[in-house]
Amino acid sequence: MDTLWLGYDGLDLPFNEIVAVLLYQPALDARIALTFGSVPVGVRAVVVTSGGAFLPTRWRADQLRRRWVRWRSGQE
Repeated sequence: MDTLWLGYDGLDLPFNEIVAVLLYQPALDARIALTFGSVPVGVRAVVVTSGGAFLPTRWRADQLRRRWVRWRSGQE
């Protein structure tokens, strides 16, 4: 699978566009809202894309990082 579902309807992302996975902090709300339009309920982490977008996700940062590493190593 080359696409990661971020936990919200219609929000998925190709793994090759991920450049960072951040722990969610309210200080990121403005960046999330700029990209996504609002800050949805239940955000646990934020995925930063190669295009500079900050996307919210319901996954924990450690879960996302493990999946991203598996994808990069060809296991996913």
